Amino acid sequence: MAADTYHHGHLREALLDAVGGIIDERGVGAVSLREAARRAGVSHSAPAHHFGDKAGLMSAFAARGFDRFGKGMRAAADAVDTPEDRLRAIGLSYLRFSVEERASFEVMFRAEFHDRDDEELQEASRNAFGVLMEAVDAMDPAGLGGADPIHVAMRAWAMVHGLATLWHDGLIGLFTEEDLPSLTMAIFEVDEQPDRTG
Repeated sequence: MAADTYHHGHLREALLDAVGGIIDERGVGAVSLREAARRAGVSHSAPAHHFGDKAGLMSAFAARGFDRFGKGMRAAADAVDTPEDRLRAIGLSYLRFSVEERASFEVMFRAEFHDRDDEELQEASRNAFGVLMEAVDAMDPAGLGGADPIHVAMRAWAMVHGLATLWHDGLIGLFTEEDLPSLTMAIFEVDEQPDRTG
């Protein structure tokens, strides 16, 4: 698409797609307004007009990532019936997103790459976390063992995010992408405590 035929929304998406391509090929440190403009085939001033500066561009990229992230988790949760299965489906969706949209995942959770006070980014991240909270809130309180739902949600988030990070750092190389469902099940499998009285 020629530079002068972009509609506003299309130009914005083209610039954000360009950011993803730069990260995939050269890493986050290579992102610049000029390089995003060059890849999108627009003038060097176009990114600044839409996003202000690099922090604005990266914040918009992270916000778009959280939006896709949240929608993916919600679709996964809506496809199953029980609260426990929804929690596992959300965990698997989280891991798959980290693999399939690695550039977005790399930026979303790294505050040094964007403006954490950006309103669009804050709303998108809250909405994504809300999907997890809804699943936890729907669980039988007895199954939470008296724990505060927010603590359960944070623990689930920490476990899945930790697994995703280990995966990307190459520290669990014995597993392949086909193992993601079983790894997710293992994270959320709650076994009864062994009898230590005997």
